[in-house]
Amino acid sequence: RVIAHSKNERTFHIFYQLLAAPSAFKENLFQGFGSATHDSFRYVGSIGSRIIEGRTDTEHFELTVSALKTFGIEGEELNTLMKALCIVLQLGNLTFEPDPSVDGEGALLVVDDELEKVTTFMGIGQEEIKNATTTKFVKARGEEFVARLTPTQSRDSCDALAKEIYSQIVSVLVDKMNKRTHPSHFGGRSDQVGASIAADEKDTGCISLLDLFGFETFDKNSFEQLCINYANEHLQNRYILDNFQSVKDDYEFEGIEIDIDCSTTNNSEVLNLVEGRMGLISIINEECVRPSGNSSSFVYKAKMIHKDSNHLVSEKLHRPWEFGVKHFAGSVTYDATDFIERNTDQLPLDLLECVTKCTNSIISTQFDALLTERQTLMQSTRRKQGAMSMTICSKFRKRLAGLIEHIAATKTRYVRCIKPNENKTPRVTDHMVTMRQLGSAGIVTAINISKNIFPNQLPYDIVWDRFHCLSKTDIDPQLDYMEKSALLLSDVFKDSEQFVKGQYTAPYVCGKTKVFFRSGALKRLES
Repeated sequence: RVIAHSKNERTFHIFYQLLAAPSAFKENLFQGFGSATHDSFRYVGSIGSRIIEGRTDTEHFELTVSALKTFGIEGEELNTLMKALCIVLQLGNLTFEPDPSVDGEGALLVVDDELEKVTTFMGIGQEEIKNATTTKFVKARGEEFVARLTPTQSRDSCDALAKEIYSQIVSVLVDKMNKRTHPSHFGGRSDQVGASIAADEKDTGCISLLDLFGFETFDKNSFEQLCINYANEHLQNRYILDNFQSVKDDYEFEGIEIDIDCSTTNNSEVLNLVEGRMGLISIINEECVRPSGNSSSFVYKAKMIHKDSNHLVSEKLHRPWEFGVKHFAGSVTYDATDFIERNTDQLPLDLLECVTKCTNSIISTQFDALLTERQTLMQSTRRKQGAMSMTICSKFRKRLAGLIEHIAATKTRYVRCIKPNENKTPRVTDHMVTMRQLGSAGIVTAINISKNIFPNQLPYDIVWDRFHCLSKTDIDPQLDYMEKSALLLSDVFKDSEQFVKGQYTAPYVCGKTKVFFRSGALKRLES
């Protein structure tokens, strides 16, 4: 979204807010920036509505500045943050053309006002920026040489830099917010402000809100859609475990027979297809470290290895770089044309080293850390494994695993959002679209299960303590809670059997540790 956005959509709101800020504030950041508008930058371009949730971008900017101040970001630190955003915008305006001196094979960075602004914003010389964006240092078979990049490669490299800077800005903000909201910040222990939440888990609780990715399928589905849908599969799997499997396991433990079929919602096979030992991620990574690795080879290997899979779709009309995956929400055909490039979407070492010289402290600090990490991995004795661990897929999988581990350790509640129609039209519900989502998300299964199971459960001691006053017979107090509760309920619900699934059954069932009540039974006891 930093470098491109769909028609009728916006890039990140902060860019519009910054450009709508008071001219004096903008001019104070960089000379000449005060008159800049959204049309001044390729990454932003023309926009439709300038009113978001009833407020202008200028009003939203004031709210953002106020919010940042809450987290201690103000004054010069705020200026540094905004200057870093200016650099992201300005990188999009650099122009690369074929170099006529080398038969058009190399790229030429056009020297114009836009380049001058980049050098001013970053505090790095033109020649250094030119070399870092149009050439690449290559080491192969013991030889070292400088390779010329094509205009397209140079543009991609520049775009990758803009994305990485924005990503690092977000990381800085998240880190600062986490430190400010950490309990140790309020306990006067300033030396522990940066400590992880895990260190104080025994003393503090944690409430986390997770805005899930939306399942994505477009006319062309690329690498980003695979990553997003892979995350969706994991979160859906967690939802299944929390809502269906846990219920089934609980009933089995209590010795109660119940018909719960989770097969229609179980997506573990899809996850295995994507992240298994020879899954899609492994095959992509392998292609990325192969000298001649390419997208068509990746697709061919994936279809051969998983030819018996029910979730990998291989159609005769597929082009060599196309494959399909049957996700929990539906089948998606992916275009793998740029999978290998996107998966190795890392900045060239030369460019990383160049950016560490940036005079913006946020950028230089973050890129110093990136450079150190890269150099450490390159010096690893297992270089192939190190290279594979640096891919986007590997990093994404690692972060996702950490998120799922955190979710698994919590008591989770879910709010399911259903898209009413495909056209984003207000107050219109397309029943087919809605039902498809309800089915694929497992909501229909959840409703069917709730009809067949016991909605209320109470431990035996609570049943006895709360309802023993309803008993019409004397029950031996020396009996244990389970026996006393069973006699109590048998007495209270005498002649109250319900006709369920062709047979008469009691309105409750006694398990090993608690009583399970059918719909309405507990309400009757309470009344």
